[in-house]
Formats: sequence, structure tokens, C-alpha cells
Amino acid sequence: MPPVKLILIGAGSQFTFHIVADLIRHADLAGSTVALVDTDVHALDLSAQIVSQMVSKTGADLRVVRSADRRDLLPGSDFVFNTISVGEPWARQRDVEIGEREGIYQPTSQTVGPAGFVRGLRVIPHAVAIARDIADLCPNATVINLANPLAAVCRAMIREADLAVVGLCEQWRVTLRLFADVLDVRPDELDCLSVGANHLTWALALHHKGRDRLPEFLDRLHAPTAGPLRDTVPVSRDIYAAFGLWPTGSEDHIAEFFPYFLTPETHGGADYGLTVRHTTQEQVEQRRAEREALADGRKSLDGLLGPSGESAVDVLRALLCDQDAGIHMVNISNAGLIDNLPDTAIVELPAYVSPAGARGLKVGPMPQPIAQILANRAIQQELLIDAALSGNPQTALQGLVLDAQIVSLGAASRILEASLEANAQWLPNFH
Repeated sequence: MPPVKLILIGAGSQFTFHIVADLIRHADLAGSTVALVDTDVHALDLSAQIVSQMVSKTGADLRVVRSADRRDLLPGSDFVFNTISVGEPWARQRDVEIGEREGIYQPTSQTVGPAGFVRGLRVIPHAVAIARDIADLCPNATVINLANPLAAVCRAMIREADLAVVGLCEQWRVTLRLFADVLDVRPDELDCLSVGANHLTWALALHHKGRDRLPEFLDRLHAPTAGPLRDTVPVSRDIYAAFGLWPTGSEDHIAEFFPYFLTPETHGGADYGLTVRHTTQEQVEQRRAEREALADGRKSLDGLLGPSGESAVDVLRALLCDQDAGIHMVNISNAGLIDNLPDTAIVELPAYVSPAGARGLKVGPMPQPIAQILANRAIQQELLIDAALSGNPQTALQGLVLDAQIVSLGAASRILEASLEANAQWLPNFH
């Protein structure tokens, strides 16, 4: 396998250490270059020190370079990992608090809901600027996007710069543990056909040793003997009862796509076991102190050196070599894979990944109610991208009112006004 140059934009992210830990485990990538980019110079310095120590401690043959200016390092890149966030660590906290004034509660706030929407307004202009630089400086590079809101960011980079973009997220794997516990098998023995949109996918089949055991899982889970296991997934149970398909992923992500679970009447989701995670100064300081301790050697690197459990490096290898080609869960343009969704929608589904690219599984039509939910998301993402790039408040309002958690036009207007004010420094297009 030839050495490659991969660039991580948003290198202050924890994803950097996960990706490097997995690269280190593959000697056939010897001689490759890991380029780190972050506009936060302090975060970049810490990450570069930590990564350099990871490489040194393991004896990996990887070259580490860094710059605060991505245009210095993009030329010659084969892969670009986009892991950016904008306005953190406090922007998310402000977004969540604004929604709570209107009785909207968000445990994750990464994808949907008013906080997910505003996150997109902040992130998308930067993602598009990155995409345009890639198109200019390394147009043949493959973009692996890990930044949220993942589907909207993927769509924006494809739409505005015509790049090859693959989005990756491991949330669908969460359900494998439940499937395995109910069926009394190991999670790694299961092959789940999970299809939909990022953070809202649906199990169409669940294969174990050549047999679809999804019907058996559903029977066992709803049997009186299921007891505690059944009680751990009240959101998924209610969604299955309504739509007839089992959603895959974490309860908190799934709940944010529907208006039923995160309301004052459910005590902000507490009745479903959901908790809104607020950011605290203590958490911010603890994370900074931990990074500094890792960087200067006061804290052991051992916790960073194991397998990450993520698929990014496996996908990279599949894109490089036929020998490593195989099926991976990806986010790509629909392009007819799901018949009753727009071709331009970003869908999450299994794809055969090889040097020829990511070729998605042909699914056919989804059940109409589920297709409608997913189609609404695709339309909202187009409006989100339009609003983020144009700075048009009316377009932003139109996108926001399509969100399932918005309870009234008045609430949408108040949330948007407060969000634009609170995020003014990160939303220059609106001013």
C-alpha cells in the first residue's frame, strides 16, 4: 500500500487521536504524512505534541506536520478529514438554553432541533470554504467528513464544490449491543442492514450466521421475560409501535427527530430516561488540563493507543486498495438508492468501498411515513445550507420551522432572533 498524505482539519478534536491511533496499527501505511490543521493555535500545538508522542512511543513510520493555515498543507493531500466545530466550547450551551426557553430540550444538539440547526449555520460556511480550497489545491482528494450536522455538511461540500465526500458516523452501532443482548449473541456476529439518515436509521434486517433474526429480536424484546432490556429503550419502542420499523442508534439522537419525547410534559425527556447535558466550566477546564498533561508527558498516552472502534482508517484503506475493499456504513448522496427520497439527499446506508469509491446498496422504497420524515430532513438541509451561505434570515426561518421540535411560528422566530444575536461573532453572513 503506498504512503499517503492525509490532513485533519479541526485537529483539536478528539477524532485526531482516534485516527492516528488506528493509523499506527497499520505498518503498510509506513511513510505516510499526517498533516494537522486548526485555527486555534493552542489546541493545534497540544494535538501536535500528543500525536508526535503517540508516533514516537509506538515507533510508527509517520511524518507529522502542522499549520494554522490549511492552504499551506492541502497541496498533495490524498484524504482530507473534516472534524471542525465552530464557537465551542460554549456555543452549544447557548443554543440549548435558547431552545429551553421555548420548552424544547436537546440531549445531543448535533443534528436536528433548533440547536442542531444553528450549529449548521455556524459550521457550514467554514465547511464550504474548506471544500473550495480542496477543489482548488487537491481536487482529487477524498473528503471524509466527521463534522456535525454530518449530513448537511456532506451535502454542502458536495453541492458547492463537487467533491468526493464520504460521511462517517458510528451511532448506528449502538443498537448492536441491544440486539446482541436480546438474542444472546456477540455484537460482532451481527450484520445489521441499517438505512436512513444520519442519527435516524432503521433496521431492515439483522443477519446472524446467514439468517435474518430481526423478527426474533422483536418477538423476544416484547415478551414479558424481556423486562429490564425492554425498559432501556422506551423511545425506540414507541417509534417502532408507531412506524413498524426499529430505529437504530442512541435514544437521545432518535428522540430529537420527533416532537413527542423532549417536552415540558415529559420533564425535558426525563420520563424517557433522557438527560440534557449542559456544559460546565469545570468540564472545559478538566478537558484542557488533560490535554496539557498528555502533551507534556504528565499523563500516560496508553489510553489513546488502543483501537478507536471507528471506521475512518478502515474506509481510507478500502479506498486505497482492492485487497481491503468491503462493506462499510457511509453517508453519501442518495442518487436513486432509496427510490422515494430526493437524489441529492445524503443517506446513511451500507456501501461497497473500494478504490472505485463508495457504491451504495440499492434499497428501493422506504415505507412512506418514514420516507416523508427523511425527505423533510433533506429539504430542511437545503434551506439550512442556503441560509448559512446567504445570511438570509427569512430562509433560515423557513428551514427552522420545518424542524419537528418547533412548536409554533412564534417560537421559531424568537429562537432564530435570539440565536443570531448569541452567535453573532460566528455568523458574519447575517450581519
